[in-house]
Amino acid sequence: MPFILNYDHIIIQLRLDGSRPLNFLFDSGAGGTLISQAVADSLGFRSILKRKNIGVTGTHKVGVIKGIKLELSDQKLGNITLLSTDKPFEELDDGRKVDGVIGYPILSKYVVEIDYITRQLKLYDRNKYSYNGGGYTVPIKLESNLPITRTTIQLYSGVEVKGNFLVDTGARSYMIMSSPTVIKYDMAENIGKYYTIRAVIGSSQKRTKIRFGKLQSVQFGGQSFAHVPVILSSDNKGVLSMANLDGIIGNRLLMRFNVIFDYGRGLVHLQPNKFIDDGYYINSSGFNISFTAGKPFIKNVVDRSPADRAGLRNGDELISINGKLVKLMSTDDIRQSFFNAGDKMAIVIKRNRKLKYTEFTLKSLI
Repeated sequence: MPFILNYDHIIIQLRLDGSRPLNFLFDSGAGGTLISQAVADSLGFRSILKRKNIGVTGTHKVGVIKGIKLELSDQKLGNITLLSTDKPFEELDDGRKVDGVIGYPILSKYVVEIDYITRQLKLYDRNKYSYNGGGYTVPIKLESNLPITRTTIQLYSGVEVKGNFLVDTGARSYMIMSSPTVIKYDMAENIGKYYTIRAVIGSSQKRTKIRFGKLQSVQFGGQSFAHVPVILSSDNKGVLSMANLDGIIGNRLLMRFNVIFDYGRGLVHLQPNKFIDDGYYINSSGFNISFTAGKPFIKNVVDRSPADRAGLRNGDELISINGKLVKLMSTDDIRQSFFNAGDKMAIVIKRNRKLKYTEFTLKSLI
């Protein structure tokens, strides 16, 4: 079945109890299946009870909806339990909504291959599946329905950390380190040049302080990756506060492979693809871009960054980039306009219904 990559998130379509096609984030870091409360209400689904759900950065209350039938391409899964939440999911770049998040119900029933080149999710009968690829195989252990593997990282101090890492297709990152591991190895002082923002991440939608830097190296999938971008968590709640989890391997690193999850055998197969030697995305503008109703807006402006010094603010709408109207550009082209350090930028933004012109030069923040 096809998927789209929406700013490095995997989005698939499925149906619930014969519903219209719904957009779900495919997330191996989701031990349960989340659905927007508004969507659940529109489909007539009713919660039988409330409970707490543990997200990446904290906990939040969810409703429990049982006995739902799920249709995935031509496959049908019965008796799925949904967790309904009033926390908002992201909006797709084209203006469509994300209706929910799914992982374990699919990964536990099938051997699942993510082909990042053809952008297809391939489902295999796990009783008949045999891996014949030429890639690298890593063992995983399921904890709370989440795939955990052993991985080695090295800090710029020379310290080597061998730890437990969640293989997480739902994380829009390369690597994330859990707060206990950050503290244990004094990582804040050993990730080179860094910057800090406060941002809302994960299904709990908790606002959290995160520090961006680099690891000297990461050993994963039979490959050694140098100077890998990393996020340091400071959370004292949620998955990233757990002492038995050292961090997360995110989708930006995973998509350098075609990834095959085989939960039944406790394995993940990693086949290097054409992205294996690509460079890393490094923030060089000092802001991120989010799309609302298909329009690009600036968010997470970093203090003393090129964007900050140019007078840009959270919530500014991008109108033009180097003389080209953004409405004539693809969403990928809009984001990639701000990738290359050293490029001179001339942009027009809209703020409080007024247009503002500014110029700045891109500079890598880490």
